[in-house]
Amino acid sequence: MPLPHSSNRYWTNLRHIKNVNGFLASWVGGVYRLAPWVLVTIFLLTGGVFYYTMENLGVDTDTANILSPNLPFRQSNERYTHLFPQYEDTLIIVIEGNVPEHIWEGSKQLAAKLAASDTLFKSVYLPQANNFFERYGLMYLRLTELEETTDSLAQAQPFLGRLTQDPSLGGLLDMLNEVIKAKQVGNTNLELQSILGPISQAMESVLSGQPDILSWQALMSPERAASSEEQRQFIIVQPRMDFNQILPAGPAIEAVRTFSEELQLDSLHGLRVRITGDVALSHEELESALAGAKIAGLLATLMTGVLLLLGLRSFSLVLATLVTLVIGLIFTAGFATVAIGHLNLISTAFAVLYIGLGTAYAIHFCLRYQRLVQTGLGQSDALSTTASDVGIALTLCALTTAIGFYAFIPTDFAGVSELGIIAGTGMFISLALTLTFLPALLRLLPIPSSTRSWRTRGKILVFLSSIPICYRRQLLGSGLILGLGALLLLPQSRFDYNPLNLRDPDSESVSTLLDLIDAETIPPLSAIVLASDAPKAQQLADQLRQLDTVGAVVTVQDFIPKQQEEKLAIIDEMALLLGPLLSSSEWESKTKAEQKHSTLRGFLQTLENYLASSASSPSPAAYQLAEDLRQLLNRLKERDSAAQKQLLLTLQHSLLATLPDNLARLRQSLQAGPLSLDTLPPDLRRRWIASAGIQRIEVFPKEGLNINDTASLRHFVNDIHNLAPSATGALILSFRSGETIVAAFQQAFIYALIAITVVLLFLLRSLRDTILVLIPLLLAGILLGAAMVILKTPFNFANIIALPLILGIGVDNGIHMVWRVRQAPPKTGNPLQTSTARAVVLSALVTVCSFGNLLLASHPGMASMGLLLSVGVALTLLCTLLLLPALLLATQNHFNSVGE
Repeated sequence: MPLPHSSNRYWTNLRHIKNVNGFLASWVGGVYRLAPWVLVTIFLLTGGVFYYTMENLGVDTDTANILSPNLPFRQSNERYTHLFPQYEDTLIIVIEGNVPEHIWEGSKQLAAKLAASDTLFKSVYLPQANNFFERYGLMYLRLTELEETTDSLAQAQPFLGRLTQDPSLGGLLDMLNEVIKAKQVGNTNLELQSILGPISQAMESVLSGQPDILSWQALMSPERAASSEEQRQFIIVQPRMDFNQILPAGPAIEAVRTFSEELQLDSLHGLRVRITGDVALSHEELESALAGAKIAGLLATLMTGVLLLLGLRSFSLVLATLVTLVIGLIFTAGFATVAIGHLNLISTAFAVLYIGLGTAYAIHFCLRYQRLVQTGLGQSDALSTTASDVGIALTLCALTTAIGFYAFIPTDFAGVSELGIIAGTGMFISLALTLTFLPALLRLLPIPSSTRSWRTRGKILVFLSSIPICYRRQLLGSGLILGLGALLLLPQSRFDYNPLNLRDPDSESVSTLLDLIDAETIPPLSAIVLASDAPKAQQLADQLRQLDTVGAVVTVQDFIPKQQEEKLAIIDEMALLLGPLLSSSEWESKTKAEQKHSTLRGFLQTLENYLASSASSPSPAAYQLAEDLRQLLNRLKERDSAAQKQLLLTLQHSLLATLPDNLARLRQSLQAGPLSLDTLPPDLRRRWIASAGIQRIEVFPKEGLNINDTASLRHFVNDIHNLAPSATGALILSFRSGETIVAAFQQAFIYALIAITVVLLFLLRSLRDTILVLIPLLLAGILLGAAMVILKTPFNFANIIALPLILGIGVDNGIHMVWRVRQAPPKTGNPLQTSTARAVVLSALVTVCSFGNLLLASHPGMASMGLLLSVGVALTLLCTLLLLPALLLATQNHFNSVGE
């Protein structure tokens, strides 16, 4: 016999429940009577809310705003971008090709076009292809490289002199005649292979009908021309961003592509233009995510409709559920407009969360209503009884799920904090519509036809539903063992701090960035340290270079060349040697008579004599060039004079087009003088020294340091922050952002778990039932962490957003099952043979099938979210269906025998 105080508590709880049930039944009864007025009112409100939302709801696509601005690393970055605004929101345009002169000229032309479009671009900066480096480029060579360049030019000087006097095809052939004759008698050390090889290739391209341009920079300095620095140029631009658009940089990026086409910077002309940088990465990620979302949305709509039709087996119930869902989404968006005013890149996920959770409320209501209609109740009584049976459970679910979302409000993860406000309130909107709009709509729709009971559909389903009852001890033991085993794997779960891994590796911006990381001596991912003045900058740079994790450290002082006196002396010698031949600016572009057959035959004869000479070891390129000349002479014989002249002009352009610019650049470089901070160009100084004298120091990871490894990245970031606590930069921002997000989710889940537990204790008035609701959820969470380890899928910035949805589904499932057994126990004694269990299964399947198709997305972040959602919801469902009934049976001697 129960103790007196226990009995009193039982009857108090019972009276409390009956009062609430009576209120809900009366409420739905009133809605039923006033159904037409309720529907008209809600439809009018929906129209007004929809119009208001479309006119006023903004979209903040600035990814920086998803974290609290009060975080120390955010404040450090704000200070940095305030001092050096030119580094904020940049596009890096990469121009590549095989002819350095074309890359150089194409970069300058594209930069000029971009600079003229000041409505689209705030700033345009050419790091290399500018007048400063044209003049002082030789000063930045190592002393040995400068000496080698000088020696090569000294040997070529006599021949270049001949060519500058006659800069035509005939002059080039005469020069080659002299080079080969000098080589035969040993009067020059010039390497013929490096000279004749490129000339032969250019001649072959003309004969094939696809003329290619000869690079004279490659002829005069083959090692430098072959380097990645000469085959690639950069333009750094700042587009004007409109963060009220989904794609803020869309017009600027489109302009870059349009200008590149207009300037013929394409593969047909031996060039390639690619775009990367933080703005391009975000732009293409959004494009990829939107494209994936469209496909996922179509599949989700189709699969949700099919599943609802199969589960509810009634067109009227499916229609009512979908209409309620759409209206709820509109009302929730309207609340977001009033409460916050905008959506961010994370809070846009409120629709996904609302569909996953809000649909479940309508499903539970509809299935219980359908079951009561099948037992013979009239429509009015069935709706009132449904509200009495499931109303409290739905209210509990809305309250606990909202608490789970609201738990993010006090965290530093502002993006999810706003999501929590919107989605949490959306749960109450969904509850209100389920208990108001849905019953009113169901009154006007056809009553669901009677169908066979679920438990009579087959022996297999009956057997499966009886497993948790018949094998409860085995299931409880297995659950305990699985939970303990999963706990051992949890320490191996990790968070991926590298945002690049969330993006499509085949997209242009990502593939370009990865190529630069692999090819460049200094990779484009770095940390930034600020120093108050030049001495402090030098001191910090020296200290940073001593760190084990640090490779290159760059300051403005590195733009002051070393050994300037020695280099200037060498350059002066070159100026004396080459000055006279570089002074000519008259270039003949017409074909002369001597450039015809006799000149070509004369050079071919010289080349054949060289090849036939036993005293020399001819270069392989000489044989090929001789064959090319024979083909050219035969081709000239077959054509009339006009066609001959055109072919010779094409050949002359192919061989000599880049010579004038190279000689002009060489002449300019011979005018170099001493360099100091004061003589550096203003735009370069501003990129390293702020107006207040604060200097910028760029720090790169040590070569071989794997920044994809969390431990290595943490070591690098902590080393720098220990020395310079206010350091910022891409690597630091991504790592500290990841730390903040992980901490925010840990904090929010602790808050949510405590708050949900308190609410369940208060409303269920039973410690036992509260524990029963939480145990399957906790086990599913542990198993999910272990599954992510087994699947080798880390948590990341994208998939971690799915955790609140999994938490909400897990809590809801437990509440529905426990409440059904306690308040309306099935006569079979099996909670799985009820409309509640069917609703739990159906709502979970809708969620998995709706959002699990994200697995098919090309966007790695979306795919990982789809995986986490699918696995998490599936584990939550299994724990609810298998473990919870066994726990319910284990905590009581028998189920009440009240009929369903």
